Amino acid sequence: MPSPFPTIRHLLGLVATFALVATLAAQQTQRDYNPSDVTAEALPKYKEAMDAKPAPNFAAAMAILNSLQAKVPADSYDAALIHQYKVQIYLQQGDFTKAIEPMEKSLALSEAHSPTYFDERVTRELYFYLVQLYFQEGAAQTKNLTLAGAYFDKADKAMNQWLKITPQTTAEAQLIYSQLLYQRAMLNASNPDPALLKRTIEQVDIGMKLSTRPKDTFYLLKLVALNQLDRYIESSEMLEALVKMKPDSPTYWSQLAATYLSIAAKAEETKDYKQAREYNIRAILTLERAQANGFMKTHKDNYNLLGIYFNIGQYDKAAELLDAGLKSGDIENDPKNWELLALSYQQLQRPLKGIEALKDATKAFPKSGQLEYLIATAYTALEKPEESLKHIQIAITKGNLNKPYQAYLSLAYTAYSLQKYEIALEAALKATEFPEGAKDGQSMVDALRALIKDREAKKNR
Repeated sequence: MPSPFPTIRHLLGLVATFALVATLAAQQTQRDYNPSDVTAEALPKYKEAMDAKPAPNFAAAMAILNSLQAKVPADSYDAALIHQYKVQIYLQQGDFTKAIEPMEKSLALSEAHSPTYFDERVTRELYFYLVQLYFQEGAAQTKNLTLAGAYFDKADKAMNQWLKITPQTTAEAQLIYSQLLYQRAMLNASNPDPALLKRTIEQVDIGMKLSTRPKDTFYLLKLVALNQLDRYIESSEMLEALVKMKPDSPTYWSQLAATYLSIAAKAEETKDYKQAREYNIRAILTLERAQANGFMKTHKDNYNLLGIYFNIGQYDKAAELLDAGLKSGDIENDPKNWELLALSYQQLQRPLKGIEALKDATKAFPKSGQLEYLIATAYTALEKPEESLKHIQIAITKGNLNKPYQAYLSLAYTAYSLQKYEIALEAALKATEFPEGAKDGQSMVDALRALIKDREAKKNR
């Protein structure tokens, strides 16, 4: 996903345009503000230093300005211009931090006079530059959150000033403002500011209305802000818009599916099963739409799709996808997946198909005793003890059982039901070797020994 946040590149445009601000300010004859003679004489030397080849002589230019500043009143129009020229030097040097102070001073001097030194257009530009400079400086203060917050707050105030004197905001300005508010809101990531997140959304909405084709960044900013406010239904609507705009983006598809599943999970927590089902179905449709566009076709994605079908009780579809996927390789060939296939058939009251699936699994995993044990339990449920006995014995022979004691107890009970007491006794004795099976195993051992003893006594009469 592209980042919705600015970098230093956003400020590079200041270098190319800032010189115009100073020039325009100097030409505001209708305001009756003009440089003094001493300033007018010094500025050509400043320009010569800045135009020096092969590179500007910044040190000489700054020395000229410092010398000139000492000769003019601190609150004069000349001083305001000098501060602007200093800003130009810092920007061209790429020292954005140092550009802030002279820009603030220049603007403050202008605003302190009536009429202001600079007209509204120049004033707007200065405020807008300050917004970007404050924002960039705040974003750079990753180790000093207090200082970062102070810069973000300054940027917020400068932006509000800009909006007050701007007849019509722009999409670009709204994007910067939205980014600023979001970063300020997330300064303490473990405790985001909900009021600032709501303001972020408000400014995004304004910006999106200023263009027939809003930038993706607007959508992304609104999306992350909505998610931070746990407004997942609205964020899913944003993602739906994004997948329509960019159906070739795998990221948007996966985020939309995950959002729908998150909404469904929260609905289940609150026992709103109707909503849970609705958003599980939306997740299914999203996955299928993504796959139709060539995305979300990994083993995990395919498993998630059938898993959702299973969770909403669509066992026939889950079984269909799982069976086809295991055979085609679209679903990972894992014993657990074969077990899920068997369980799906059991839920559909098709136990023989479940057994068939488990037998297919034993071909893929011939050393798995656990699969044989599951076959045995399925036969037990069908009241087929002979088949059950056979597969329990195979399971024990193969080993690799999740709970070996359980298999021995099952063998003991099944053999007992078939009156194969010696087999049952041997299995019960094995069960007692496991802490979990000791109690039940010993009870069976005692009962079987008594039964065998009684049987032998009857034979000898």
